[in-house]
Amino acid sequence: MRPRLARLAELKESKKLDAFFLTHPPTLRHLSGYYFNFETGPSPFHLLPGALFVVPGVESHLVVADTEGSQLGDVDPEMHVIMYLSYIYEQALEPEKHLLNRVFQALDEVIPNKARVGVEANSMPLTLSEGLHHRYSELEFVDVSRELELSRMVKDPDEIAAIRRATRLCDIGQEAVQKYARPRLSELELFTLVRGEVEALAEKRVPILADLVSGQRAHETGGSPSPKRIEDGDVIISDLAPWLDGYWADTCNTTVVGEPTSSQKESFQRVKEALDIGLNALKPGVRANEVDRLMREHIAKSGGGYPHHSGHGVGVIYHEEPRIVPYNEIQLVPNMVIALEPAVYPEDYGLRLEHLVRVTPNGCEVLSQFSHSLGT
Repeated sequence: MRPRLARLAELKESKKLDAFFLTHPPTLRHLSGYYFNFETGPSPFHLLPGALFVVPGVESHLVVADTEGSQLGDVDPEMHVIMYLSYIYEQALEPEKHLLNRVFQALDEVIPNKARVGVEANSMPLTLSEGLHHRYSELEFVDVSRELELSRMVKDPDEIAAIRRATRLCDIGQEAVQKYARPRLSELELFTLVRGEVEALAEKRVPILADLVSGQRAHETGGSPSPKRIEDGDVIISDLAPWLDGYWADTCNTTVVGEPTSSQKESFQRVKEALDIGLNALKPGVRANEVDRLMREHIAKSGGGYPHHSGHGVGVIYHEEPRIVPYNEIQLVPNMVIALEPAVYPEDYGLRLEHLVRVTPNGCEVLSQFSHSLGT
């Protein structure tokens, strides 16, 4: 976490800030190592699962709910961890009061009454904002959400290692789709089998964001697995994004149950060529929108197109900068992690292929190891 906190110190100077008070869960994973397992949804016992207070070069405090103790194994050992009372049964639940008391405990000794504090405006609860302003009457909040978003684009070695581990789950998931897909199985039943293989490898529950659609549903670009029964000849788009220990991966394959048609074979070849063009274009100094243009132009040569991005960054969020889209002029640099996903969507099916890659000093490294294939 040290290099990332050092970059935070540079942001402090450029924005003339005194401190940071950060509450966006992906930011907490990025800067402290703590991650909140979101699969069960918002907790009735938390105002927030955690908050991070940083005075660069002085000290950092991580304030977390007392029910989050099992999630602290990856926290930076130099981080001061403060627990706030969340789950109680002998009196009324008041997580906002208990969180504020612990936050004040962290802030009182180091923050002046008049201070400029960097925050993430979209993830700051009103209760917390008002409580801080009441306690520190001349506090000024400065939104640094965009700056933090851009600073996360370049991954440190520990982050790349975490993404590699999550990507291995993608590989297993894509292999499982081809292993289990067959007529009369529902999309939901297939996804259950795929998730079982992923969690067997991970040896724990794994949240998975998934497009798993078949037949005509594939023409609609994606969607959650449904009770629809797979039929012989159906195309299956399997876009799998597992989350492991706070980091995401993302890949996509398209499979045909049975013998693919000549149209499907041609579409597969065209999309595979577009993906290869994108992979060959990924290198430091190239702009994101140039990679997008090259892939779209290749697909368009045959009269096709796709109504979505050509790719995106992956890390503590499954879709982050750099976005590979027509407007984005961000230049690529080494150790960005990017998913590329060109596609075509004819009238009666859809076909999308995606690899996850790391930008290197001379090009890119493909992190996902499964082979794109139409066969089951």
